[in-house]
Amino acid sequence: MLFRILVYIDQTTRGQWSLTLSKEIVSGMDAGVILLTTEENHQKAPDLLESTAAEITAATGRDVTTRVRPGPPREAILKESHASSPAITIFPPAGRSSLARMFKGSRVRTVVHNSPSTVMVARQPVSDSIRHVLVSVSGGPMSQTTLLSAHEVVQALDSELTVLHVKSSVVLPNSAPAEKPEKREAEVPEIPKLLAQLPWHEGKEPKLEIREGMVVREILEECQRGHYDLLILGQHLATKDSGGPLSQNLAELLAMESPIPVLIVRPRRWATGVKLREETQEH
Repeated sequence: MLFRILVYIDQTTRGQWSLTLSKEIVSGMDAGVILLTTEENHQKAPDLLESTAAEITAATGRDVTTRVRPGPPREAILKESHASSPAITIFPPAGRSSLARMFKGSRVRTVVHNSPSTVMVARQPVSDSIRHVLVSVSGGPMSQTTLLSAHEVVQALDSELTVLHVKSSVVLPNSAPAEKPEKREAEVPEIPKLLAQLPWHEGKEPKLEIREGMVVREILEECQRGHYDLLILGQHLATKDSGGPLSQNLAELLAMESPIPVLIVRPRRWATGVKLREETQEH
């Protein structure tokens, strides 16, 4: 096996979303599967892991290993992700309201921020298969890694790709000084160059969209009106030098607000040794 995919499931409808999307991803890639649930879920549904593993193997032909970990889901997902070093970690949101997230925290935000691997937030699938993918790139250093990952996904699944670049002059509170407009403009031509260097299936060459506005709003609007099955983003960890405690991680915001499943590509330099951020316990 070339790599492994970690899939968290439970007996909820959202857990089924995780299973459905993982079968789609695994079917197009040479990957083994680590199927994870918590001790609490395992006690409630003892046959869940075994039956789900059999379903994945029947659908994809891939080997499946099962794991049970104690603690709340977010803790189990992060511990297994650090222990197993998967290429992708797939998990569903907890399904809390905004008010509940204020008191109990967000599973999505915690895992996206702290996972050492690329992660997929398994929101409700839009269609039966992933056929139209949207990737958003900033034009900065992470764009190449994000585009390479998007290329791998669409080639494996024989999907269509739209590349979205949103130019924004909006500055976050306490953020680093904004780049000069001429520098930002100079970055845009690099995206077509990167796309031209990649081999694409005939008739499946990507479409490039360049817009100006508020980044999160533009991406969410495109998700809603573009009939996409998957959104792909690059992860950018905030540092003190890039804005301090008030700086925002746009990938985390989009992972929480996106109406469709989201794949967040992790920078390779953060693959190991990530210090977990303190969070409110899930239960």
